[in-house]
Amino acid sequence: MKADTFARLVILETLVEAEVGYLLEHRPPDAERFREGLVARVSDLVDEIDALDAVAAARAYDGIVDFLAGLPDDDEGVVEAAVRFRRSMRRVAERAMDPGELALASTWAVVLDDLLGVLADEYHEAVRPNGEVRPREHRRALALLARARQAAESMQRALPPDARAELGAEMDRLAFAVDARRLRPVAVDQLLRAPQRIARRHRPSSLTRIGAFVIGQLMRRRPRGAPEA
Repeated sequence: MKADTFARLVILETLVEAEVGYLLEHRPPDAERFREGLVARVSDLVDEIDALDAVAAARAYDGIVDFLAGLPDDDEGVVEAAVRFRRSMRRVAERAMDPGELALASTWAVVLDDLLGVLADEYHEAVRPNGEVRPREHRRALALLARARQAAESMQRALPPDARAELGAEMDRLAFAVDARRLRPVAVDQLLRAPQRIARRHRPSSLTRIGAFVIGQLMRRRPRGAPEA
């Protein structure tokens, strides 16, 4: 469950950073409406985190509230608020994950799979059937793509060379489709499936999680014959 929580924290941080980029680039005239749009976009995600880890969700919620409450009008102030938010989210993630877990391909497989799923949804909102590109949603899609490529790179470090090359090639194809070519969402869905399949092959299975739990319990048991404390 830790990897699932971590993945959603990464997505939350990515979406908020995309919103900041949109704010700096387009400067929407109605600041309150911008805040409402940001909250609407991430509220379900915070609920998902809460179902997995109530403490992480509470800290993430506090970070969002502090970010929005201290959001100034000038660009430098917005950037500083975003930097503070990112630091707060990194602290939440560090508390949610053991350092060793961040070196596992299975952890980053969960992150990559979840990022690609959200990217698919966001890209459908960004690129409309009539060819219209919505700037706010497209910026989110690009931010999710960039973070997915980072997750893939982290995952690749723990993969054998052939699997590493395969995942890198599939992510490159996806990046060109979303960023440079802006293909129709149906075509992007097709390109998403290959890296998702790779990620899902490396996600921790229920059996793996049960095994890890059992081993942990065994490690905590007092060896037979050991003296009582």
